[in-house]
Amino acid sequence: MTLTRQLWIMLTLTAVLAFGGTFVISMLSARDYMSDQLRLKNLDNAASLALTLSQLDKDLATLELLVSAQFDSGHYRSIDISDLDGNPLVRRENPALHFAGPGWLTQLFPIHVEPGVAEIQDGWNRFARLTLQSDSSFVYLSLWQEASRLAFWFALGLLLSGGFGSLLLKRIVSPLNDVVGQAEAIGARRFIQIPIPKTREFSQVVRAMNALSDRIMHLLFDETERLEELRLKSHYDPLTGLLQRQYFMNHLESILSNEDESASGTLIFGRVSGLDRLNRTLGREVADQLLTRIGENLRRLTEDKDGWAVGRIGGADFALLVSNRQDVQALAEKFSEQLHLSCHEASLGDEWLLPVGATTFSPSEDLSTLLSRTDGALISAEREGGLAVQIVGPDISALPLSDLKSWQAALHKALQAEDVCLAAYPVVGRSGELLYDECPIRLRINQAWQTAAVFMPWAARLGMLPVMDRLVVEKALSRLCDTTEGVGIHLSAESICDSIFCDALLTALQHSAADIKGTLWIGVPESAAFRHLEQFRKLCTLLKPFNCRIGVERVGNHLKRIGQLHDMGIDFIKIDASLIRDIDQQVGNQALVRGLCTVAHTIGLKVIAEGVRSESEKDYLPQLGLDGMTGPAVRI
Repeated sequence: MTLTRQLWIMLTLTAVLAFGGTFVISMLSARDYMSDQLRLKNLDNAASLALTLSQLDKDLATLELLVSAQFDSGHYRSIDISDLDGNPLVRRENPALHFAGPGWLTQLFPIHVEPGVAEIQDGWNRFARLTLQSDSSFVYLSLWQEASRLAFWFALGLLLSGGFGSLLLKRIVSPLNDVVGQAEAIGARRFIQIPIPKTREFSQVVRAMNALSDRIMHLLFDETERLEELRLKSHYDPLTGLLQRQYFMNHLESILSNEDESASGTLIFGRVSGLDRLNRTLGREVADQLLTRIGENLRRLTEDKDGWAVGRIGGADFALLVSNRQDVQALAEKFSEQLHLSCHEASLGDEWLLPVGATTFSPSEDLSTLLSRTDGALISAEREGGLAVQIVGPDISALPLSDLKSWQAALHKALQAEDVCLAAYPVVGRSGELLYDECPIRLRINQAWQTAAVFMPWAARLGMLPVMDRLVVEKALSRLCDTTEGVGIHLSAESICDSIFCDALLTALQHSAADIKGTLWIGVPESAAFRHLEQFRKLCTLLKPFNCRIGVERVGNHLKRIGQLHDMGIDFIKIDASLIRDIDQQVGNQALVRGLCTVAHTIGLKVIAEGVRSESEKDYLPQLGLDGMTGPAVRI
């Protein structure tokens, strides 16, 4: 029951009680007053008439004439003259008048008025007795009119006080609505702050709620800071600040297994030949200074670039990984320039051998093949000497098409013919139950179904990702009409920033015949969520009324910024496959994943592992607190 309704009930009860008490007191007081007035009137009129009759002749005709005159001039019930023995001489009487008001009034407030009695004299002797009784019906009519006026004013007062009280109550409790909204936001994992109201009682509640929200946010930020420090210590080389070999290779393998536009790219190896000789001749401090310079310059090269990673993969070997297709020659030359610049800044001259080998890779390419090809390019460059840069092309014979124009025509043809379907890979809970099916897009190109990793890089270059994502949404909603299992889809950064796509997504959800409550899982890559934070926030706001589950995928490279998602109301995060590789053996990653699960569970998020490829990983992950997993090793 609302406070406004309770207010009206309280005011109504108060008014009824007040009216009842006032009504009884007023009616009793008015009745007694009017009864007393009637009694006095009876006495006065009887005395006056008796005096008049005493001065006249006492014949019966005169008595009847005067009694009739008196009776007709006033509201009397009866006038009676009887002799000293009680025998009636003259009697005039009216029947009782009908009272138009309610009968309960006469029953609750009966009126008994004593009649007026006077003696008629004949000289010094008593002649007769006069009895006069006024009609009391007019008293009831006056009482009923008084009661009606009283009820009207009480009702008017009730309406005015109730209306004014409702407006006042609405204003007073408006901070309570803010508190309710804040509590609902916290329940939806959005830790917001609200203004402090002026009402003392409400201000105490709001301060407590704000303090709770603030404590959770500080806990979240402190824990993510600690996780970021742990990630830096376990994944990065302490001297150069670059990724260690193991994590760099895990990251590369994770990209190769992706099914989106990041599944292809460029890999560059560089080497500082003669580093051992430098260490022996000039000392370790000079060698460390050079490595530090290389680390600073290579980090600057990748600064603020999503999908770029640089690592130290050996004592004198460095690597640059760039997802998405780029100009490999330009990238290799920039990489070589940074190595040369580092030697120059360390005052080591320009006579150093700094070979660079580079290649591009295609989706689902074997890691060992890619590394062998890049190593071969590096060895060839080293043989040339100096600052040689060697580029080796990949084997593109396995791809259905090789140039941008052909891909554009093929993609348009597939989309227009609706040669589109969704695959299904299970995402299971810690007990082995199915959470939902991960459903990446498939296109039929050249009479064969192609994985997203094959055509997504080309679609990204052609600006067709929002169109494809719109088709994925339509297919997912259609699939939900035929199954009770959950469906998971991915949205690209280009889509969440495209207003036309967002409008189409809203329209599709509004017109969907499927029951999508909790069954449509929508994931956005971590890099896209943080790079376009406000657009991601709008997407979450758009999807929440439809009870979609919203999450961030490939979490692992921006742990320090996880706290920025506290007010988004997301439902899950998916840990990047690079953190899951051989996790049963990687102590540093174990601590990192366990801490990430703790942070996520604190704010009510599910944690799902991506890219689980072995039984040992699958068996170990539940010990770290993960809620689900997916990958080649996960089956129902």
